[in-house]
Amino acid sequence: MNRTRIALVSFAFVLVMAFAAAASATPSVGTFEINAGYAKSSLEVAPAPNDKMGGSLTFGAGYFRSIAPKTSWGLEASYDALGSTDWNTGTAPATTKFSIIRFTPELRMNFGAGVGPSFFAQAGGGLYSVKAKIESTDTAFAGDNTSSKFGFNAGAGVGFPVGPKTKLNIQGNYHSVSTEGKSTNYMGLRAGIALGL
Repeated sequence: MNRTRIALVSFAFVLVMAFAAAASATPSVGTFEINAGYAKSSLEVAPAPNDKMGGSLTFGAGYFRSIAPKTSWGLEASYDALGSTDWNTGTAPATTKFSIIRFTPELRMNFGAGVGPSFFAQAGGGLYSVKAKIESTDTAFAGDNTSSKFGFNAGAGVGFPVGPKTKLNIQGNYHSVSTEGKSTNYMGLRAGIALGL
């Protein structure tokens, strides 16, 4: 992970933590969440047909604050590794890797009863820092490129109470990021802990 990516992840994490700390200084019904899971894209990233990335780890954190009985808004930050694929330039083997650092405001709607498992839908949009890296001994192809793009996501999940102020959340989100040519689209499946503040 290069210095730019480390700085972006650190900045996003500190910003989310500072926002959560400031919000918890006054009475609220907010939650701080940490999660991890798997991200997979169908984007073809090599010249040969059907050369898609294998998917990889995603992890992140967020803070949500209630704005109505069944509605909350918040901020999320995550690192989404989309995996890699191996291919051949014609003269040498190559590997393409994709990763995304995401920082997005989110809106969440809760459904069902106030006790027991709760279902929710979520959507948001914001900054997606996309990095594509090609590793090869063929210098005509090798290199990396990082660019900041606008993207959006939408998904749904379910929360299971595991304590007085703690829930286990499981959710899936579809992400679409505006890039040159065709958009980078991927699915993220995550599980995490939501802690009431």
